[in-house]
Formats: sequence, structure tokens, C-alpha cells
Amino acid sequence: MSRINWKNKCWVTTVFLVHEDKVLLTWNKNLQTWIPVGGHIDPGESPMEAIRREVDKETGLDFELYGDFKRESDGRVEVVMMHRFQIEAVPHHGEHMNFVFFGKVNFLNDRKETDEKEKLRWFTKKELINESMLDSVKNSALRALEIVR
Repeated sequence: MSRINWKNKCWVTTVFLVHEDKVLLTWNKNLQTWIPVGGHIDPGESPMEAIRREVDKETGLDFELYGDFKRESDGRVEVVMMHRFQIEAVPHHGEHMNFVFFGKVNFLNDRKETDEKEKLRWFTKKELINESMLDSVKNSALRALEIVR
């Protein structure tokens, strides 16, 4: 049986959540920039299970993953189309192996910060264009606004 190399790799998942032409980002105090909601995948979790747990914990929002999902009739195969798989060097944290999704929020709540007291902010397209942030985050957030309806 093969084993995943956990030594210098962190397996994570993130989601760009969209609601009424705005996308949700959270302020990361370590990186000092806006990033999508998400976190580490716990042993035994699928990326989809992890992102549902992380979104619930960080935001309390109800959402649906956006994309093509198919479960075969025998229940053994699930095909999930994500936005991308991203490998990123994170200072003092090795490499993040990141499953990146888009999601559509079903209803809003009034939370302004995560469970870890980091800011949550909804961005319009214009605000994203004018805000300083990582290009990968900005480009994915803009793409999410284009396709998630």
C-alpha cells in the first residue's frame, strides 16, 4: 500500500464562495493578505468533506459546491470537477497541496470574522480589481464571479 508524503506537504482545501455577484475572502494574519476560506484536510477526510467542515467552522454559511458532480449508480465512483489543484510554497509551512473549489452560498448570515477572529469580507468585481492581494487569489475570485450563478 502506498503512503502519502506528509513530511513537508500539507494537504488543504479552499473554496471561493459566491453570493449575488460577490465573493467571500478572509484575511490571513500570517500571510497578511486576503485568501479564500479553507483549511487542512484531516486524515480520512475527502477534500469535499474537509471544505464543508472548514466553511461551517469558519463562516457558518450554507453552500453548494459548484461544478460537475456524478455518482455512479453503484455508489463506488464520484467524479468532482474542482477549479484547480494548486501546489504552493507557504513560508514556514512547507508546501500546500491545495484542492481549490468554487461554491454558491444559499443564504447569508451576519458573521464578520472567522472562528479564529480573522476578518471576512465580501468583494465585488470592482473591489477585487482595486484590492492588493496575491494574483492567484484575485484571478480565481474573478473567475468564480464569472461562472458561479
